[in-house]
Amino acid sequence: MQIDTNLYLIIFFTFLLGAAVAVLVTWLVLKQRVSLLEEKIELTHESYESLVENLKTSIMKLEEDLLLKDKTNEEKISLLEKNFAEKMEYEKNTAKIKQDSLTQSFEDKKEQIKGEFAIKEEALKEKIELLESSKEKLKIEFENLANKLFEENQKKSTNNLTQMLTPFKEQLASFGKRVNDIYNDETKQRVSLLTEIKNLKELNNQISQDAINLTKALKGENKTQGDWGELILSKILEQTGLREGVEYTTQGSFTDENGKRLRPDVIVHLPQDKDIVIDSKVSLTAYLNYSEAQDDVQKDLATKDLIKSIYAHIKALSVKSYENIEDVKSLDFVLMFIPIEGAFMLAASSDNNLFKTAFENNIMLVSPSTLFATLRTIENIWRYEHQNENALIISKKAADLYDKFSNFVTDMEAIGLNIARSQKAYDDAMNKLSTGKGNLLRRSEEFIELGVKAKKRIDSKKMIGE
Repeated sequence: MQIDTNLYLIIFFTFLLGAAVAVLVTWLVLKQRVSLLEEKIELTHESYESLVENLKTSIMKLEEDLLLKDKTNEEKISLLEKNFAEKMEYEKNTAKIKQDSLTQSFEDKKEQIKGEFAIKEEALKEKIELLESSKEKLKIEFENLANKLFEENQKKSTNNLTQMLTPFKEQLASFGKRVNDIYNDETKQRVSLLTEIKNLKELNNQISQDAINLTKALKGENKTQGDWGELILSKILEQTGLREGVEYTTQGSFTDENGKRLRPDVIVHLPQDKDIVIDSKVSLTAYLNYSEAQDDVQKDLATKDLIKSIYAHIKALSVKSYENIEDVKSLDFVLMFIPIEGAFMLAASSDNNLFKTAFENNIMLVSPSTLFATLRTIENIWRYEHQNENALIISKKAADLYDKFSNFVTDMEAIGLNIARSQKAYDDAMNKLSTGKGNLLRRSEEFIELGVKAKKRIDSKKMIGE
């Protein structure tokens, strides 16, 4: 009987120990999983905060880069304006130096010719005086000789007298001829000198006119005018808020369908992969003539020249066919930029067919004010386009974030269910162990009550409290 009791006790405690180990292992596993879940939640939170911080840092860096780029662009514009002003000042000084040099050269040449003319005139005067003096002396000598011969040879025959006077007469005729030749030569030299002086005077007038034309050329040279027009166009583009290399490109080189090289001044990009070509055309010379005109006739002529120049620009621009460039998806028209507002208004008010002709050639005439309004409209379109793109990106990111949160909530719900199941399993185990009807703890206590001696006692109140 004693052996059976011990056997029962051994079996009971073995079962009790196994149950306790199972409960302990279950509790440790659940605790470890809960700890891992807490760590995973903490890492997810830290990763989210790190992502937000990185986004803030990236936004600040982008803003700094944008400010730096704006500052660099302003410095480039200032440098270009400075170089242009220095170039114009250099050209102006060079023209003045050339004009001063030509004027000084003319004055020196004029003084030299005056000196030579005075010397030749003095020499001619001396020669004439010498001839007059010689003529008078010869006349006196001839009269004396004639009287002497008449007195000495009065009795000789007329033939003898004629024979004697013939050689002298010939010599006198030769001398007279020589005097006339000398006089004619001096007269020719004087006429030649007067002609040269007249030519120098005309040369001076021509030099003065060339100097004036050179000054005007500095203002109206095609290359200089073109560079100036492109500079005005560039400044307008920068003031509109459009970004070079993003919303527009400058001085691109392209090839049309026939292999011809084309270089439009500016290509403005539009949403939906469309482009607008802008080409600057300057008619400064004609408008300068209009501004300097003194009367209505001159103004009318200058106005006609201005309109003629604009028509020529329209014709030259229409044959370029920028819309046929493969790499440029241009609209059906090109913007022809006239950088002088006054010239644009004068031409528009003087010729009613100007805009019609331009439209017929797929060209739209624009001035600084109308181009600025057009480009500002394009900038607003791009701004709304970027806002829509950002809205789509934000929407996509929000959807992705919502999906992540949805998955996270699903995982947390699964964790909650698992915890609930574990809690229920734990409660069921504790119920079987210590609280339920016929629990193991109560049964084991009955063994103690029956006199079983144990080395340790189980605190049943504490277990029930837990």
